[in-house]
Amino acid sequence: MLFVLLSPLAVSLWSTEAQADQVIDSFNDPLPEQTRPGDSDPITGLWAGTVAGVTQTQDIASQSELSGVLGGQRDTLVFSPNDNSDIKAIVNNGFLYYSTSFNTSGILELEYGGSADLNADLTADDSLAFEFEIEGDMNASKQVTLVVEVSSGSGVATDHVELALLASGVYQIPFADFPAVDFSDVDYMRFSFDASQVSRVDYLLEGGLRTTNCLQTPGAVVADVFLDSFEAPLPDHGMGGAGVAPFIWVGYGWGVLRPPIDIVTQEGLPGVSGGRRDTVLKVANPDEFAKLSARNTNGTPELYHTTGLATSGEMSFEYGASTNLDLDLSAHAAFEFYLEGDLDDGASVRPVDLHLEVISGTGSDTAQIQLTTNGRYVIPFSAFTGVDFGDIDFVAFDFDATAAQDVSYSLIGGFRASACE
Repeated sequence: MLFVLLSPLAVSLWSTEAQADQVIDSFNDPLPEQTRPGDSDPITGLWAGTVAGVTQTQDIASQSELSGVLGGQRDTLVFSPNDNSDIKAIVNNGFLYYSTSFNTSGILELEYGGSADLNADLTADDSLAFEFEIEGDMNASKQVTLVVEVSSGSGVATDHVELALLASGVYQIPFADFPAVDFSDVDYMRFSFDASQVSRVDYLLEGGLRTTNCLQTPGAVVADVFLDSFEAPLPDHGMGGAGVAPFIWVGYGWGVLRPPIDIVTQEGLPGVSGGRRDTVLKVANPDEFAKLSARNTNGTPELYHTTGLATSGEMSFEYGASTNLDLDLSAHAAFEFYLEGDLDDGASVRPVDLHLEVISGTGSDTAQIQLTTNGRYVIPFSAFTGVDFGDIDFVAFDFDATAAQDVSYSLIGGFRASACE
């Protein structure tokens, strides 16, 4: 589907010096692989209890250099209070799966900053709370108790919150519930999911542990829907004689002249609505250079667009180009994304025009805004009067910098639909 801009609309937006809601753990970095006693297939996870006559009370994994984890390190523990149990915790592809095959359940703990202070400013993006989504068979008689412990200032100030998980849903834990903690300098976090007092509890943590600036009513929290979390890699491209790397580039670079436009279709992508991302990258002057690359800043993924000294160009991202997305966003209020770059270096402004197109089962509409500063951009659904947000089939973001030169910027944390404007 080609991106076509109709009449521009005046769109209210909010922007500030900020980064995206931060990823604490995306659950895209698997636990170490091991084969349990009596099994033939390995798991990317931990186990405790008794399996095939072999008993262990706990299993621990300490991992470092994890790209999808804040600070790069995760310490994971599963503990069984009773040998007559069989507990597994598996991490992969954005999920953490905890199961108890029979009898007494146990404890799962996730620690961040255990060996080196995180020094993480969780308020830099105006975040107000931790957020996660859980699906499982918890209820009033099968309660999972979550204890969250946070330390700041090199461990001087520590506080904790206890929360009963009684049903599937999205849970938020406000930073205000930790009055002793300075969330602009968080050094350590521990999330302990305790089901040791009940039996046969299974649950799935979906989409990772994150922060959020969208504080909602407890018990009625709506999770963000990611059109693209930016966690799926870009395809490999050659860099002249320097090998290959996962990025897209056009124009003249590394002594090689490529076409001034590249259209890349990727399918089966995790973290992308419909699994397909269609990316177009253009450069206005074929003798110049533009590149789009994927990178990661302390656990939060981003797409980075860079150009040469005199280069201007355009890039677009389409979702639902071949098969309708069929997304129900009726419980949400706005599209949201985050941008950081040199659009305004204090001496001049290099504007980037954003054209956003949305098509539903009953109609379509477009909006246009100009991006001139770093920060969070929120485009309310009310700007798209011809669209039924209960049945979204196609969304496209087009970033046009042809009116500017030498502009580089990052899109941080993904394109999402948020419940807050």
